[in-house]
Amino acid sequence: MSRKKSTVVVIPCDSYDEEKVYLGLKSGLDELGGFKAIVKPEEKILVKPNLLSAAVPEKAVTTHPSVLRAVFRLLSEAGCNNVKTGDSPGHGSCEGAMKLLGLNDETMYGAKLTPMSESVHIDFPEGMTCKEFDFCKEVVESDAIINVCKMKTHALERITGAVKNVYGFICGLKKAAGHVKFPNDTVFARMLADIHRCTHPRLHIMDGIIAMEGNGPGAGTPTPMNVLLVSTDPVALDTVYCYLINLDPEAVPTNSQGCRMGIGTDIEEEIDIILGGRHITKDELFKTYGNGAFDVGREKPKNTFLMKYSGFMTRIARRPAIDKDKCVKCGICVDHCPVPGKAVEFKNGKTSPPVYDYKKCIRCYCCQEMCPKHAIRPVRGLFRRK
Repeated sequence: MSRKKSTVVVIPCDSYDEEKVYLGLKSGLDELGGFKAIVKPEEKILVKPNLLSAAVPEKAVTTHPSVLRAVFRLLSEAGCNNVKTGDSPGHGSCEGAMKLLGLNDETMYGAKLTPMSESVHIDFPEGMTCKEFDFCKEVVESDAIINVCKMKTHALERITGAVKNVYGFICGLKKAAGHVKFPNDTVFARMLADIHRCTHPRLHIMDGIIAMEGNGPGAGTPTPMNVLLVSTDPVALDTVYCYLINLDPEAVPTNSQGCRMGIGTDIEEEIDIILGGRHITKDELFKTYGNGAFDVGREKPKNTFLMKYSGFMTRIARRPAIDKDKCVKCGICVDHCPVPGKAVEFKNGKTSPPVYDYKKCIRCYCCQEMCPKHAIRPVRGLFRRK
């Protein structure tokens, strides 16, 4: 018996003009039956954007406000009047991030901003990798979750999209503990898949009108991709993102592990791509909207004899490194390092930039994500131990 395909709708959109985004998203959702096929008007709905940190829309760090307002408008038109929106940023507050985006209760078609600052412990015995979570209260209280992610690169997982965006369900500083408990890209991806298995987001929308390449998810370069992506399958949506940038989907741990753990599929034959009301192939998609020069980590995972030796890997693996010319010695990287005893710290006060202890570093890239001056980026090479 053939397996039912996952549908990913690709919506061309070359600007953040609010009416253009609204009409494009409406037509794309119509391919899936509209919001009425996904949520019920009486349900408590949480719209979860990517609010990594407070940043103006032009930096492409966060989900663009035009995309969010289109989602709120469409939910309002579907009769949904119990809609909340928020995220648990890695740095700063949800309110601060929303303020920079120009979003408040008066501009969100009835949706209400929620701080996502109160934690609720949840046991999840069905977890395949993670059996407990500290979720934001709003996640636990919602009936339906709509995941509105951003098309960006990511130092740990190569890309961040629909699968990765749910890490914002974890409340505040609890996220740092997760990086220590799940310290490599594969096990971290499996933990993310368990979050999906626990919370079951109903719909995934990706803002790829202006994406981020390079040193993402917070310090990369904005680049136009001119698309929105919509799907009920987070892995299929992220896989189509990979098609657009000519990246092997299996090289992305959130895809490969997400597929293995049953939250979606990254198998080409099981994904139906819809563009302009018709079915297209991934090659047709790439020819029209692809960017093969998109700056993203393209190295494939390896499983060689040498990689079994952690000492060797510690010396050659990618690690965060500080550009001394950009560093302002603010100490945010030190504050956000989740490793007990700190893998990055000031050695002589703040007279010089912080220094890494690569024996301790788990390559979670929290420091790189949070650096406000974009002074940290992943590098590869032979490092001294300290």
